[in-house]
Order: sequence, then structure tokens, then C-alpha cells
Amino acid sequence: MTSTADETVFTVEERHGIAEDLRILALLHDAEPSAELIARLREMVGAGLFSLPLDDDRGRAALDFFRTSLSDEVLRTDRPGLDELAADHAAIYYTHTHRVSPSESPWIDPEGLTSQQPMFDVRDWYRHWGLETPDWRKRPDDHLVVELEFVAHLFDVVGSPAALVDAARFLDRHLLRWYPSFAEGVAQRCWTPYWAAVAELTAAHLEALRTRLTRIPGGARIAVPSIEEEKERRHEAVVAETCASARTFTPGSEPTW
Repeated sequence: MTSTADETVFTVEERHGIAEDLRILALLHDAEPSAELIARLREMVGAGLFSLPLDDDRGRAALDFFRTSLSDEVLRTDRPGLDELAADHAAIYYTHTHRVSPSESPWIDPEGLTSQQPMFDVRDWYRHWGLETPDWRKRPDDHLVVELEFVAHLFDVVGSPAALVDAARFLDRHLLRWYPSFAEGVAQRCWTPYWAAVAELTAAHLEALRTRLTRIPGGARIAVPSIEEEKERRHEAVVAETCASARTFTPGSEPTW
């Protein structure tokens, strides 16, 4: 990344580079890797994978872990090796075998359900910037890949100061609220080092990006309820709504139905 005299401003080159970073991360989560993609990643991680520097302890450790996970000693690119990666990807992102959802709603909803209020909340963000998901039934609006692509869109397609402030707020209110729990769950339960490394690399990049965004006007971190506090709040709201809509019955009175 090109250094600037005024670090409160992102250059055009920086914005496009960060957007490309986020799209690389979205690609990694989107599907199991092919042998060709693995070969390309091995080249990229050696030459410098990201535009945004991951130069703190966590970032360097995440890059080292990812580099190790791609090594010949750890990752096989023959058919059995690729099949193992594909099975692990399905267990994380499709079959819920590892019990770590790649969407926001189950982390926030009191019942752990998909396509709940968080999905509609992020949908409002997308609509504000003229976007919509192709089919929320196939991939909900609050899916990790969609949220990453949205932040990338704010950086290079829009790129205005207001868009970058919204990127910071979206990270605070959405991605960085639930993604760390997802990454931790993947690291603990996945079968292959590759997916644990992808999860940690994404977490390190998002945190580094959020730190960089604190330098722009309006980019200070905002306090948001923890996942546990939000679940309790939503649970209380559901209970209150249920009580308010419940029929009242007075003994001795005639039923109203």
C-alpha cells in the first residue's frame, strides 16, 4: 500500500487494493479451492497476498499460518486432498456439520434461526447503496460472502467519504460482531488446516481494516451490544410482542372466537 502524508485519507489506489483484498477473502469462503487456485495462492502469499498491510502480531501470525496451510507438506492437491477440502467446506458452509453458521442471523437470533432480523437489517444497508442480493433463499443477505462483497463495493465502486464511514459502521454493527465467533468455531471444529487458516486470515484482515478506518473522520469505533446482550434484547422483544398479542380470557365470559 502506498503511504500517504495524510493517513486520514484513502488514496484511490488504497481503496481499490482493499476492495480487491475483500474480494479475495470472499472468493476463499465462497467455494472449495481448485488445484489451480491453490497454486495461485502459493504464488500470491509469497509475493504479498494483500494490499492492506497485516503487520501487527496477529496479522503476521495469520499470514504465516495461511502460508503453512498451503505448503506441500500440509495440503495435497491430488483428488483425495481436494475432496477432503471440499468435504470440510460443505461441513462449514452448507450441511451445518460443524455447527458454525456462515450467516449473521443464527449468531444474533435468540433461537439461532436463519434469515431473521439481522438479514433484514443488512438488506436495508444494501438498498441504501442501491444493491440487492440475487436470491436470498439461495444465499441470504447476511451471508459472510455477501457482507464481504458489500464492504468491497463501498471501497471501490462508491469510494466516497460517506461510503467509507458506512463501511466502518457496517463492520461494527454487523461483520465484526459475529464473524470472530464464526472464525473461532471454524478453527476449533474444521478437519483441515486450510479452512482454519482462511478463517483466521479473514479475522486478522477485518480487524486491521477496522483499525485503519479509525483514522478517517467519522471512523471511530461505535459501541454495540455483544451477541449475548443482543440475543437477550431480541428475546425480550419477542416475549413482549407475544404477551401483547395474546388473547385475554376472563372466567365466565363468552369466548370471542
